[in-house]
Amino acid sequence: METALERASQLISPGEILPLQEQFERIQQMPGANGLFRRVASAKDREQLVDYLAEVRYALIFAGLHFEVHIEPLGRRGPDLKVSRDNHEAFVEVMRFRKVSSGPPPLDPADENLVLQVYGNPLRDIQKAFEKLVAKFRQVQDAQAIIAIWNDDGDLEELEVQAAVMNLWEDASRGLLQLPSSILFVLYGSPWIRAGNHKQLHCFPLHITDPSRQLAWKHELEGSRVTGLIQRALNTRSGQQYTAANGGTAVRCGSVAQSQVGGSFAPRR
Repeated sequence: METALERASQLISPGEILPLQEQFERIQQMPGANGLFRRVASAKDREQLVDYLAEVRYALIFAGLHFEVHIEPLGRRGPDLKVSRDNHEAFVEVMRFRKVSSGPPPLDPADENLVLQVYGNPLRDIQKAFEKLVAKFRQVQDAQAIIAIWNDDGDLEELEVQAAVMNLWEDASRGLLQLPSSILFVLYGSPWIRAGNHKQLHCFPLHITDPSRQLAWKHELEGSRVTGLIQRALNTRSGQQYTAANGGTAVRCGSVAQSQVGGSFAPRR
């Protein structure tokens, strides 16, 4: 863990180190953690480091929902995580969309002439999500699995990922591709919080294989904030009690949602 933390300290700001150290200490309790730490320690640059930290984030998200989390359960070439709870388990394959655009500029709620600028390229971003999802299918194969996306690209959001999933359904129905029958859903998360329903995590099912379980997991994930789940995971390490999965300060001014997940936030379209 120390080598991974030392490498991270060379690539991120000093203010990010202490929170990351706390997260690494919690990750260290999970089986297989050393494989992830070795990859972090060998990160070539900041972008690759942040790719690996997306796995850390999702491991803590599931730990915050009281799942047992196993990292690299089948080795480095297999799924990133295995999560289990109540005699059910699923592999989790994590991928990150790197920051290409900053998205819309932050808005000032005090501006009486507030107008959200047009941003993004939906057709491009739907195709991007479609191709990346298809590429992940071979890694989950026939095991029950979740494909977890963390998005840092300001132009892309959950609407494009949802459209990509719908396109996968349509192509499968026309015999153009075969969807793995074991994928429970595509899980999407980002620093953005959706204005209106205030969701940060979104689940898009590919198959209905176990309706009660899929609905329960979907409800728990979509009803939670990332900071709250991570804090809950960290507190289980120290024995503290934490009940608010929607933790993390959120300020809503009209249609504008801001959160301490990181950075400045504007409402999503």
